[in-house]
Formats: sequence, C-alpha cells, structure tokens
Amino acid sequence: MALHRRRRRQQGLDEGGQPVSSTLEVDGSEGEPLLSAHEDRRNKDTPSHPIAKDAPPQTRAVAPVAVDGAASNPRQSFYVTKFVILRLVALVYLVAFVGAYNQNRGLMGANGLAPARDYMDRLLQSYDSPMQGFLSHPTLYWFLDSLEDWHLDATALLGATLSFAVLLGVDSWLAMVCLWLLDFSIVTVAEGNSFYAYGWESQLLETGFLAIWLCDLPTFRGRDGIRGIVRDANTSPPSIPVLWLFRWLCARISIGAGLIKARGGECWRLKTCLYYHFETQPIPSPMSFIFHFLPRSVLRRAVDLDYFVQLYSIWMVLIPGFGWYMTNLRRLGGFIQAGFMVNIILSGNFAFLNHITIVPALACLDDACFPKWLRSSVYRKRRIGSPARAERVGRCYKTTRLLIDFCLLILIGTLSYPVVTNLLQIGGKHQVMNASFSSFKLVNTYGAFGSVGEARYEPIISVSNDGQNWTELELPCKPGDTKRRPCFCAPYHYRLAWNIWFIGFPPHQSMLQRRERWMYPLLQKMLNEDESDERPWLALLDPGSAEVIRQSKPIYAKMDMYHYEMADPLWTILRKWAGGDEVIWWKRSYKEELIRPVQIRDGNLAYAGL
Repeated sequence: MALHRRRRRQQGLDEGGQPVSSTLEVDGSEGEPLLSAHEDRRNKDTPSHPIAKDAPPQTRAVAPVAVDGAASNPRQSFYVTKFVILRLVALVYLVAFVGAYNQNRGLMGANGLAPARDYMDRLLQSYDSPMQGFLSHPTLYWFLDSLEDWHLDATALLGATLSFAVLLGVDSWLAMVCLWLLDFSIVTVAEGNSFYAYGWESQLLETGFLAIWLCDLPTFRGRDGIRGIVRDANTSPPSIPVLWLFRWLCARISIGAGLIKARGGECWRLKTCLYYHFETQPIPSPMSFIFHFLPRSVLRRAVDLDYFVQLYSIWMVLIPGFGWYMTNLRRLGGFIQAGFMVNIILSGNFAFLNHITIVPALACLDDACFPKWLRSSVYRKRRIGSPARAERVGRCYKTTRLLIDFCLLILIGTLSYPVVTNLLQIGGKHQVMNASFSSFKLVNTYGAFGSVGEARYEPIISVSNDGQNWTELELPCKPGDTKRRPCFCAPYHYRLAWNIWFIGFPPHQSMLQRRERWMYPLLQKMLNEDESDERPWLALLDPGSAEVIRQSKPIYAKMDMYHYEMADPLWTILRKWAGGDEVIWWKRSYKEELIRPVQIRDGNLAYAGL
C-alpha cells in the first residue's frame, strides 16, 4: 500500500487517483498561485518531483504544500504579524534617525548646547579598554579616537538608510542588529544631557532587540544561507517564543503605566486629570482642542477607560491561543491595547511613544486578523507553500532556533525580576518609571504622566538690541504666539520643545537649575557676536526666529514665564476661520520673570543692568 501511494504522489495524483491542482487555496480563495512566475516556470521546466512519462498533461505541474499551514489556516500562523511588526519598528527607527540627523549637531555637537564629546571623553578616561567601556555604556564610539560631529551625522544617516531598506522589505537579521547598535550609540552618548532622557528611547531599544530575533537566523548553508545574513531567507515560521516576549513587553508597558497613575497624582484617584491633561501636555495638536473641551463627565469616564485598558484588561494579551475562545480573547487584548494607543496619538503629539507601544500589541494578532489582500501579498512574496522552501528548513536550523529561543526566554525572564519587584513595590521601595536595570536596557520599566499639572506655564525667550523693545523667539510646535496654529508632528520628536516644557513645572527655577541647564548656553550662544563659530543650534529654532538671530545680532536676552490657556474648542476656531475672523488659539497672562535680562560681558554670560 505504501508503495502504491508513493507511485501516485510521483505521478501527481491524489489518494483517489485524481490529478492534483498546481495551486494552493489561500484562505478560501482558490486558484491564486503562491509561487512567483520565475519559480513556476522553473518548476515546469525542471520538476522537483519525478513525473511518469505517460502521465496526463494536467498532472505534470507540482503541487506546493504549505510549510506550516499558513495559507490554509491563517489563525495559526504569524507571517503577516512578523511582516507588520518589522515594518513598524523600521518606521520608528527611521523617524528617530531622521530626527537625530536634523537635531544632534545643535543639541550635542561640538558647537551644540551640551557637547557629547565632553561626556565621551570623561567615559574614555574612566575605563581601561574600549570593550570594558562598551559593556558598561554600549556605544560604537568607544572604538573611535575622538567623537566628531560627522560621526553623529554618519550614524544617523546609516541608521535612516537601513531603516528605509527594512521598510521596503529587507527583513534582515543583520540590518536589525545594526539598527539596534546605531540607536544605542546615540542614546548612550546623550546620557550626559537630558535631550534623550525619555522612556521611549529605552522602549525602542528593547523592542528593537526583540525584533532582531523575529527575523530568520542565517544558516550559512548554500546560497540562501549566505543571503540570510543580509536578507531574511524566510525559511521558517516566526518564532513563537519571541512573539511571547513581545506580549510580555506589552503587559509590562501597560501595567507600569496604569500603576504609576493609580499610585501617582491625586487627580487620577479623583478622576480629574483629563480636565487638564490635553491642555498641559508637552506639544498639543489641533485635535487637543477637541479633547480638552469634551464634557467633564466624558473625561471622567475616560479615566475609567484608561484603567480598564492598562490594568483590568491587560491580562488578555498573555492568554495562550488554545481553542477558538482563548485565541479570540488574546486577539481582543491586542486590539484593545493598539486601539488605545491610536486614541492617544489623535489627542496630541507624544513623539513616537505610542507608535512604538503598538508594536508589542501586534504580537497578539495572528495572520487572520489582517486584511486578506495583505495576507495574499505577504504569502506570495515570501513564497510560503513552496516545497523547495520547506526542504531548506533543516533539523540543524530548527535545533539552533530552539536553543536560541530558550536562551532568550531565560535571559529576559532573569532580567525581568527587578522589573517585577519594582512594579509590585517589593521591599518597600516606591515604583520607578522609565528605569533600566542593566547597561544594555534589555528589560526596562515604563510609565508616563503619573502626575498631571493643573495649569500650563510656558517659558518664553525674548531678545533685544536696546533693552526696551523685545522680540519673542519661537520653537517648532511649541506654544508661543497665541495666534499660531498648533502642529501635528508625532512621531517626530522636537527635543528642545519637549525639554523646555519641563521648566514649566513649579518650582520653575528648580527645573531650570537641575534638569535643563542647557538654557544658559543657549542664551550665551544667541548673544555671541562671533560669526566665525558654527551655529548648528539655530536649526533647533523656528525658521523665523533663527533669522531674527542672524539679522539683528541681539545684545540682551531674557526668559519670562506665562500662564497659557486654550482659548476655544476646535469647532469654534474652525467656524471663526471659515467666517474670516481672527483666530486666537491661546489666552495667556504674565506670571513671573524666570531669567532676568542677560548679556555677554568679558566673554561670559552676565546679568545686564537694566
């Protein structure tokens, strides 16, 4: 019997003796070929299975069989999930590197506000060897003699190029490793200032690290094995343990954010935080002028929604997919987390925080959760169903993959211990948000807006040539001119606008003296008349304000604090705009002098006698 079955398979016949179709059904859509035209022609010319000479013509085509049932049962496969996760991670990397290229010279270049070279030189003197320093403060700049501005530019440009390549479809294990190292290099040298002191920097690094292991590993065997070093060979299903690590990351992010609110400011317990949040957030968007003016009963229910998403429903992302009911619960958990992030993206500009938070939630979704056209495209592009592909997944590769996945689980599980103890406040310690417990930031704790200010205080920088007539300077997307329209900029991160927002937290002088010391070098550079110096920091200002500095060559500078309030809801503003009336976005009132007028005296910044 076994011999007869083998002969029928060789002749292209099924168990009943009928010809086998040369195409594979894709989620109920019969007749859509999964092989590329090139591979189909190759199979017709040189069939991979013996065919009897006297077999009927329709049996000469080879029937591909799915590698893991992906095409016939997308509920049990994650090829599309992998595809979408890698694209979104690459997009966030791209935005981060473009922002780094545009801003890093002005922020921490040699003529920037807080030169990273000074910090790197101090690190170089603290360790005996570059490798020892790298293990403590991971950055590729350890292996350079000195950190130059073009090194920062080259890092950002190379990272942007690799990110764009992944976006275009290069699912490369090597590319993801390089992206992780390049981003880590920038974040590490920025530790000497506060411009990269944000939780989503560590979150991108942790997510990027997991994305490395979502790619196929290079096999170093044959053409596909060598190509797999620089491009994913797509010879095996996405790693299920790695998808579970993404879900664990999703759970930690959500629980950390929920607990920091429950234990934080009193307004979260009183359910009044959202009365102020949309007005006092770092960079409001035009949509913020809708959310802020919603009825207070709705805003109170929105706090309940926040707790529901981040604390009461987060367990759903950790449900194993055993059976229809549990699979759908896990899916629902992923949709809830991702949908909540989309809601926050609509409400304001939070850099790429919410975009990178969507990524681990996607690991809860199997291929059947995505549109049919996307599934068909991914399956065809990856040639899922090709027996040639299936045969290349050898026993050695599977063993190596299992070993690496096991080591990853042990590593992440071990490094999760201090994170869990922090969340549970074991040992009497208070929960810390956005903290790392190892030099490589592989497992971190997260959280945001544990407290919400009830009023918006905006620092305004002004310059003058005579001490009488002052010109206010603007930063991109930062509230200033009350008639200037707020912008949509997320996921792009205007770092100076974010950092200056912290000065608005009372006591203002404390924030200015401790966290945002870069303000004094900025004022000094504005008043410096030496035009021979490179001034990359001008790119950090609004173009109009940068032109004021170039043309007027101010003598005096100061900083005042104003109280800002949203003037009208967006629907009222749009009605005024449509009617040709003057549009005012903000109302403001003077609060206090933060930095009294200063000038350059003997090459140093000194208070002016005005």
